[in-house]
Amino acid sequence: MSAQPKIVRPAKATKVPKLILVKPAAQAAVMDFQTDAIALEERKPPITARLTLYLVATAIGCGIWWASVSNIDEIVVAPGKLTTSEPTLVMQPFETSIIRTISVKSGDIVHKGQLLATLDPTFASADSGQLQAKLAGFKAQIDRIKAELAGTRYVAPAGASSEAQMQGQLAAQRYAAYQAKLADFDAQIAHVNATLEASKAQEAMLDKRLTGLQEIQTMHETLADAGNGSRLNFMQSRDLSLDIQVTLTQVRGQYAEAVQQLEQTRAERQNYIEDYRRLAMEALVDLEDKQAGAGEELRKVNLRSSMSELVAPADAAVLEVAQRSVASVVQPAEPLITLVPLNVPLEVEVTVASNDIGHLAIGDAARIKFDAFPFQEHGTIEGKVISISENSFAKPADANPAGGAAFYRVRIALGEDQLKQVPATFRLLPGMTVSAEIHAGERSVISYFLYPLIRGLDESLREP
Repeated sequence: MSAQPKIVRPAKATKVPKLILVKPAAQAAVMDFQTDAIALEERKPPITARLTLYLVATAIGCGIWWASVSNIDEIVVAPGKLTTSEPTLVMQPFETSIIRTISVKSGDIVHKGQLLATLDPTFASADSGQLQAKLAGFKAQIDRIKAELAGTRYVAPAGASSEAQMQGQLAAQRYAAYQAKLADFDAQIAHVNATLEASKAQEAMLDKRLTGLQEIQTMHETLADAGNGSRLNFMQSRDLSLDIQVTLTQVRGQYAEAVQQLEQTRAERQNYIEDYRRLAMEALVDLEDKQAGAGEELRKVNLRSSMSELVAPADAAVLEVAQRSVASVVQPAEPLITLVPLNVPLEVEVTVASNDIGHLAIGDAARIKFDAFPFQEHGTIEGKVISISENSFAKPADANPAGGAAFYRVRIALGEDQLKQVPATFRLLPGMTVSAEIHAGERSVISYFLYPLIRGLDESLREP
């Protein structure tokens, strides 16, 4: 059975309300019959309200534009004080000593070379005397040995020290012993030479006798062979020749021994001389080393002795004198007198908090305000940053600078003194407290509004 076609009927048209325009005159008549609230709502706004809105919007836009294009100086304010370009001079004793005199007090002006204090030089003087005596002894010994090496006799000069006189006596004894030893060798050599001469003479005589006996032996042998002579005479002459030959051999052996003894004695004499000079040279080298060492020690002692008088190394003002009285004991390197050098350029040393140091650079301009002179009346002094510490420092917990415990040291060179209405006798003194305003750059006005918002958004939209 086939499906019946579905019949779609059009929907009924919806009636749209018609907008009926009311004429202004009729509308005014209608408003007379409305409530006050509807009348206020339908009333046209006054022109002053519209102008105020436009003016406020324009002012806000102009303010944002001005804040975006305008910059203001970024100033880092840092407290500090005046200081000298050279460090303070601290007078300290080199070793434990006793104070004899203190010639200055705080506030005094001293000049270069002026005596400040005197310490007891007893220990240094004693060491100096001992070393000088050693040096005198070394010099006398060295002079004696040099004279011995030169082959002369050392004689102590008139008025010489006891050590020099003793060395003169020792030199005489050594010279006598040396000459006696050489004389002994010379006597031995002379004795051997005499033995050699006697051996030579005896050998010559024996040679002549042997020659004669050999001729006689030949004659006896000829006669015996011819039957005209006795065989006994021949044998006796031959035996006598043999005795002479034995004696001649002994004499020649004695001569050789004497020659060898002569060479040995001469060698011993030369060895004695060389050993004597070698020992003298070794002693000389050792004494010269000791003399040099004692000389260096004496230089140290003299330096220690000179340090018993503390003198001003330069023109300066006495900043502080230690609380020590005369006859009190001071320890090595204990600060006794502190001086501030005069006639040197003054600088300003300020402490800058670590959160401000990133804005500073060498060469930044600065303005120095003195706590002792209000800038409104006396003005300021211009300066320039010349150094920034490479690392931070920390103050004790009870003296933290603003911005945290860590801070940097910044030094500022002062420009021309432009202070006004100051006393005629006034001069800048180290230690005066100041406040430095360092020009670290410029910053747009709008950044003061945007940076807090950006920081707030950055730190808030995350989980801590």
